[in-house]
Amino acid sequence: MRDLIDGIRAELVTVEDPYFRGTDNIPDLPPGCRIAPLRSTVPNGLYVCYFDHGRGWIHYTFTRRTADPQIIVEEVFWQ
Repeated sequence: MRDLIDGIRAELVTVEDPYFRGTDNIPDLPPGCRIAPLRSTVPNGLYVCYFDHGRGWIHYTFTRRTADPQIIVEEVFWQ
């Protein structure tokens, strides 16, 4: 499970636009993963990445930094 989460985080950090505004900017996530904003009214707020076909999720925010972009994971849950 740790390898799956590390792979998801690596894809999220390297994506050009972390707010996924466009279909050409969708990261190459493992099968069974999808990303959505937690609240659609706050596009640069908390996001959720569902993994393992919805059996788990990662709540995260993205901190844009020029030298080193950062994913801040708020919560990880897996059933």
